[in-house]
Amino acid sequence: MNIQSTVKRITAIIAGGIFIAAAYYLSADSFMSFFRAGLFLIPTAFFVYMIQKMAKGDDSVQTVR
Repeated sequence: MNIQSTVKRITAIIAGGIFIAAAYYLSADSFMSFFRAGLFLIPTAFFVYMIQKMAKGDDSVQTVR
């Protein structure tokens, strides 16, 4: 096991602990706001990514004929 995987593992454990603590201490309304924001941001990020690919003229995105 190298140092990079150890650092990544420790970072993931700390981030998970922070998320669990936040979910425990915050109210259900805060969680639902976070959940709704995620439902909005994920498709938006995908849309922006696809628009960037089309604007660059990248041919790696192939269409079905």
